[in-house]
Amino acid sequence: MNVYWFDLEVAGPVTDEHVDRLAEVIVENRGDGIDATVQADERGGMVMFSREAQDVAEAILSAVSDVRAAGMTVTGVDGGDLVPVEAIATRAKVTVHAVRHWVSGVRGPGGFPAPVRAKLFSWAQVSDWLVRNKLGDVDHAALEVARASVFFNALLTADRTIDDVIPAHRRAELAKMPDKLTDRLTPCG
Repeated sequence: MNVYWFDLEVAGPVTDEHVDRLAEVIVENRGDGIDATVQADERGGMVMFSREAQDVAEAILSAVSDVRAAGMTVTGVDGGDLVPVEAIATRAKVTVHAVRHWVSGVRGPGGFPAPVRAKLFSWAQVSDWLVRNKLGDVDHAALEVARASVFFNALLTADRTIDDVIPAHRRAELAKMPDKLTDRLTPCG
């Protein structure tokens, strides 16, 4: 078993009743103590997890299920994917100057991932680059969470926007899409 650290973003309002119900749900489902902290109010907020699980998918799926069972709406997964140069240095256990040199291409093997947003990099992409190039020290559980958060955010966005994007009469067509994702989600016989 591994311990995975991540936050679930929740829509507001989040009440004391939601928080109490979440504690009950977690004890009912996990039986081994509370592994979440809620920081939320009428505008929403975060439920921070340190969930023990066989793999990152189990950790995030079970956390989403628990939060939903408590009556809250999950809007995103923050697995620490977006990071500035300073956080990359801390996570990889190297100096900020080393990371800046990699980013600029002055040193290192080249091909450092481009920022996703102004001065923010994807930890999933950066850690892949670090592992490939045998640089720094990468926490593999944190890497798994960063990768998974990107995937689960895409799913949550699709769930939230499907009614606005795919008309009801096209849903059967969408379900038949012969792409890699659909094929991978279908259990093998």
